[in-house]
Amino acid sequence: MRRWVAAVLAAAGTLVAVASLRPPATAGTGVATVVVARDVAAGAVIGRDDVELAPRPVGSRPETALDSVDAAVGRVAAGPLATHEVVTASRLLGPDLLAGQPADLVALGVPVLDTASVGVRPGSRVDLYATGSGDRVAADVAVLTVQQGTESGGLASAAPPRITVALDPARAAAVARSLSALDAGQTLVVALRRNGSPGQ
Repeated sequence: MRRWVAAVLAAAGTLVAVASLRPPATAGTGVATVVVARDVAAGAVIGRDDVELAPRPVGSRPETALDSVDAAVGRVAAGPLATHEVVTASRLLGPDLLAGQPADLVALGVPVLDTASVGVRPGSRVDLYATGSGDRVAADVAVLTVQQGTESGGLASAAPPRITVALDPARAAAVARSLSALDAGQTLVVALRRNGSPGQ
């Protein structure tokens, strides 16, 4: 009897030791992913209270999603970040994002209808049009980053594709005004320019 009790206690001790070596699991199932804990304004520096780890299914998790909170803290939001949104590298400004661009340009993240169908990629020159009025709000701007849209899943809502563009402050203000004038859920239409095509 004593041997049986000793064996049970030894097995239990082994299980406790193994469990203590496992990394802490996030609630639910999926891959640990950095998500926005509360709304963050464009241009704001990401604080530790602004982001958290949450499980996300592999199928709905962008390949560039961050898996460490430390990778986001201290960086700058390229555009407004919504609560529960998955944080990807392209949604945060890095120190070299504007490298090679004129010193007076700023980086601005904007939601767009589509990027893949017209082949927009970093380095492309594009025009931006408002979906409501059809007005061109920016012409011949350089694309710095491209983020494909995500589908809704769990508590996270669907996010449209986004691009980060380099603009002078006046054009950045015009684009910001056009975005604020759009109805909820609307985005900008992106038109790809042939490289070298002059702005008009």
